[in-house]
Amino acid sequence: MLKNIRTREQMIFYEEQIKEFENYKPELTKAMDFDQFWEETLKESTETPLQIEMKKIDYPISQIQAYSLVYKGFAGTPINAFYILPENQTDRLPCIITFHGYGGNKGSISNYMKWIIQGYAVLAVDCRGHGESAEDTHYSVGATGTWATQGILDKYEYYYRKIYMDCKRAVDVVFAREEIDKSRICLLGASLGGGISLAVAALDNRPTLVVADVPNMCNIELAVQQKFEGSLVSIENFMHRYPEKSKQVFETLSYFDNLNLAPKIKSKTRVSVAFRDLICPPQSIYGVYSHIVAEKSMIAYPFSGHDAPGIISHIDETIAYVKENL
Repeated sequence: MLKNIRTREQMIFYEEQIKEFENYKPELTKAMDFDQFWEETLKESTETPLQIEMKKIDYPISQIQAYSLVYKGFAGTPINAFYILPENQTDRLPCIITFHGYGGNKGSISNYMKWIIQGYAVLAVDCRGHGESAEDTHYSVGATGTWATQGILDKYEYYYRKIYMDCKRAVDVVFAREEIDKSRICLLGASLGGGISLAVAALDNRPTLVVADVPNMCNIELAVQQKFEGSLVSIENFMHRYPEKSKQVFETLSYFDNLNLAPKIKSKTRVSVAFRDLICPPQSIYGVYSHIVAEKSMIAYPFSGHDAPGIISHIDETIAYVKENL
């Protein structure tokens, strides 16, 4: 009986917390030149040809066509990806562009079979400095052993400027493929990949659908206060080492904060949060979600942490959501 009482009390607490988070709408922190900065960055990104190169992979699953694909990212940096298709496609295919988590990579081709067998194409990207994609060592500031602080004192040099543009150019790659149905493009990722998916959707309105699980780079000033693990710890450590640079750090971060990018999103968007997430705090994600004006939905996991996207029921729900909306 006591256990049941505690369970009810816990659920009442989380229901109240959800209501509190749903009513949380922080002020934007965007600088006066925010829009101009991104217009300049997008224009600069288009100056480099994609130079797509594809090499067929002899993969043991015979029902697919798998390719190693390389394209030029921002400022010509080579970005590696898997491009995977069903074996005998005749009609144009919907496509899912996936982005992995911080410190991860695109993984095994087999990870994407749940999409391929349904008739989707997949472009699985290795983000800059991760997996097979080239490392970028051209930074004047931020050598703290993490990408999150590289170039952090200069918005034009900052790592996230480059990675957002690299991944925006993944959309360009898909749009260059004749076999893809350009009206059915999904951006999908968790953590770093979720944050990238939101940012790319804000900077490129062509994708139809966005699935952003426990996304990072959300309401960063709050997230730095509330996190306990992850890349934001490195940013806090940088400011601990150089306290006189804190204002400059937050100013740079404001250009890459999904809080300020969210109002630009036009794609239908689903976001997930986990209340015990020590890396991407739930309130910070709700803060970004509140500023998305496109059609949207939220999944909340009160008893889960940053690994919530790996819950079996969540994976199944995501498959169903994408099937229904793409």
